[in-house]
Amino acid sequence: MIADTAAEAERLLEEGDRLRDRRAWADAAEAYGQYLRLKGEDWGIWVQYGHCLKETGDPKGALLCYREAEKLHPQDSDLQLQIGHALKLLGRAEEALGAYAMALSFDPGNLDAQRELLGVEAAPPATRAPAPAAPAARPAARPAAAPAAAVPAGTVLLFDASDLLDYFRANRAPTGIQRVQLNIIREALAAPGAAAVLVTAFDPGSGAWKQVPAALFGRLAALSGTGTDTAEPAWREAVEEARTLLRDGPAIEPAPGSTLVNLGTSWWLPDYLRRVREAKARHGLRYVPFLHDCIPLVVPEHCEAKLVDEFARWFAGLCLHADAVLANSDCTRADFERLRARLLPAQSIPCFVVPLDAAPEAPEPGPLPPAVADGRHFVLTVGTIESRKNHLLVFQAWLTLLRRHGPEAVPDLVCVGKQGWLAEEALRLHARSPLLQEKVHLLHAVPDTVLEALYRGCLFTLCNSFYEGWGLPVTESLAHGKVPLVPNHSGFRESGAEGAVFFAPNSEPELAEHAWWLATDAGHRRALEARIHAGLRLRTWSEIAAQVMRDAVAGAGLALPAPLERIALPLGQAHPLRLLPGPEPVPAMALADALREGPGWGPLERWGSWARPGASRLRLPLPAEAHGAPLRLYLEIRAPASPSRFALRVAREGLAEPVTRRLETTAEERLFVMLPLPVGGAGDLLLSIEPAPSQEPVGICSLMACRADDLAARLDYLEAHALARLPGG
Repeated sequence: MIADTAAEAERLLEEGDRLRDRRAWADAAEAYGQYLRLKGEDWGIWVQYGHCLKETGDPKGALLCYREAEKLHPQDSDLQLQIGHALKLLGRAEEALGAYAMALSFDPGNLDAQRELLGVEAAPPATRAPAPAAPAARPAARPAAAPAAAVPAGTVLLFDASDLLDYFRANRAPTGIQRVQLNIIREALAAPGAAAVLVTAFDPGSGAWKQVPAALFGRLAALSGTGTDTAEPAWREAVEEARTLLRDGPAIEPAPGSTLVNLGTSWWLPDYLRRVREAKARHGLRYVPFLHDCIPLVVPEHCEAKLVDEFARWFAGLCLHADAVLANSDCTRADFERLRARLLPAQSIPCFVVPLDAAPEAPEPGPLPPAVADGRHFVLTVGTIESRKNHLLVFQAWLTLLRRHGPEAVPDLVCVGKQGWLAEEALRLHARSPLLQEKVHLLHAVPDTVLEALYRGCLFTLCNSFYEGWGLPVTESLAHGKVPLVPNHSGFRESGAEGAVFFAPNSEPELAEHAWWLATDAGHRRALEARIHAGLRLRTWSEIAAQVMRDAVAGAGLALPAPLERIALPLGQAHPLRLLPGPEPVPAMALADALREGPGWGPLERWGSWARPGASRLRLPLPAEAHGAPLRLYLEIRAPASPSRFALRVAREGLAEPVTRRLETTAEERLFVMLPLPVGGAGDLLLSIEPAPSQEPVGICSLMACRADDLAARLDYLEAHALARLPGG
């Protein structure tokens, strides 16, 4: 009897497979159904049964079959993908996204699940033929990955690598921030966790994020550490592939509730925060930037003026848009909290400290540079040669030692780093001094293999700066068991806490004294190295990546108010819609961007912003005092280079009829427009700018809403904006 049952089951299975291969879906489903009455524990055939029902137009029946398979094999990625497809066909989009996220939690490499979550166009599931499953090749069980602590299953983390890919256009050997991004993203991709980790980059041309394949990211990361030649074919090929993908690749849309983690910089990307804002409104995206430092706001005198302005505007926007912030030290967090409180005193933002206390991967050391390859003693300093790093103080201290003790007694100094901003004074001193030229060696574009040899071969390291967020070279020095000599301030106190020797900031005599002591007292130096060896506990980059993922998800889960809900906007306040200069971040910088909605806007410029044909809107939240009161809206407008026609439509949310005004302007005319608002409605003020078809865009410079009876506000606005344009005004 048992043999007969087995034979019948085998016959039904073969019949089902044959009919399935002929795409006779209904007959195949009937054969599989009869087989499962005999062999109900075969989860793989429950899947095939579901496929066939789906192809007959019965997604509900397919879902029931997939759920039966799930009971027997609950941790299969492809099965969750099929469940998601069935749910999507049934119109249960939210549940479908949950199934796709679950598929990625079981197998982060499931590309179909990635495409579904990110909205990348794929073949509709109903038109795909189910994958054949011969009797001898049942679907194999996959071992379930252990989820990372405190990261919920199905979490989607998008790591934004825009800054990194842009850096690779002209550079290969990474500097500090690039090293951090490379290590954290690489380890996050490799983590066997519950989160779906995807690498993205922002394309300013389309205003969209594009996915960067994990394999391509891994190739760039590996090549960046093996050389400095940007003309090497393998490097050129990888960089060009990334550029082509960014230009031509399909746009992705974040899955609902995804978290965008930006480990680099984004203040140079036009309209970046506007696109973040749109994704927050449309998909519930959470935005979590990593703050490496607030140096352009703390010591702006050591930064390029353009960077100070960009950083101030970015910081103001960050405070409106970020759901949480990751900081590399308590020092950086304190700077953030102080600056945020000055900017938005009523809105706190969770800030998590992620120390960069990671032991670097140690590649096989390459040859020492020729300058120190003869066995001479040397001290190593790593960092961009720029004003903030204060190489001038270091060169002066070395010159003091050379004159005091003679060149033979003083070790060489090897400076590794590219040339940066305002380094001319230090470089002039080096160029004018034969002693420094002989004993101080400036090396640029040093590959990781050579840097490894320098760390291993140096007596100790020296890191100087007027200010640091963390100080990655200090950590790297400690990881190699070498004593770092650093000034006693800012983030150095944290990165060097496990074994640095500190000197008084900007004290050339104290720097020279400590350097001489470390260079000449081998016993003292070895005792300090032994202390490092005994007490140092550095983490791995995988541990840091796990903390980044955990803290980003925890912070994003707090769900802060939407950007324009974080700041009070009183009536009678003018709002410029242009790039505002630093050095202080002010709310108006963020509002100039945040008041604009829709794809029709051009980037902010020094005078204002063009409202291009298409959807160009302004949204102005109104305080409670505006409810029920007659209002007036004032606009400062710049006409294009030719005569133009356009319409302005303004309304309060909750009112049926907008107020419309049609205008005609002469070429490059500057004008002020007043629009009365009827009483009623309790929502935001919405203004649409609608150029006539085939017309050039219209420029908007500023706006102000006030009570109709507030004569002082009306006069102040017109005087400040109109009279300033008169000759001598």
